[in-house]
Amino acid sequence: MWTEGFTFEVARFRAPAVVIGSSVLLVCSGLARLWQVTAEAISQNAYLGAHEAAGTPGGFAGLAIVFLMVVGLVVSLVALAVATLGLLNLGGWNWTRVATWAVGSVTLAVAGGWFALGRIPSPPGDAADSTDWDRVRALAAESTPDWVEPASTVAGLIASPALLVALVLLALPSANAFYRQHRLPSGPRPGDAVRPESQLRMG
Repeated sequence: MWTEGFTFEVARFRAPAVVIGSSVLLVCSGLARLWQVTAEAISQNAYLGAHEAAGTPGGFAGLAIVFLMVVGLVVSLVALAVATLGLLNLGGWNWTRVATWAVGSVTLAVAGGWFALGRIPSPPGDAADSTDWDRVRALAAESTPDWVEPASTVAGLIASPALLVALVLLALPSANAFYRQHRLPSGPRPGDAVRPESQLRMG
């Protein structure tokens, strides 16, 4: 019957558990990265406002705001791309898996480099710099909501590990079989009965 053939085709291309798990992790990674960008934007905006209140020249704040806006936009677009690829991977198209590996690998490399740069100690300040850094930090802490720092930390702990595990899951044998099977031409199963032409006319 036609319904049996349809059921066979649906079962044939049903995503295995590793692909579904990878897609869930990719969506979680993208959403966590968006949440991290939002928290970081609030924190940096408070810090820049504290700079201005402490008497830092306006040029510094202006350049920093532009830079942070560009970085936040790029990270947000990449996060949306990762989440979208996670959903598309369920369709079984191999090009989405390749794109996920490419985008995910670059994202992990950049995130790792950014994390390493953040661990480098800051150089000593210029002796001619009269900025009261203690006041800047105090003003920034007052204007930053209490949930921002924990949210940014938790999102950062979720985004990169989830992305890494998702990329590994897409390379497992069951995932390879799923994407390879999707490229095979569909047709009748071996052993399927073919109805004679006379029966087709009578039906």
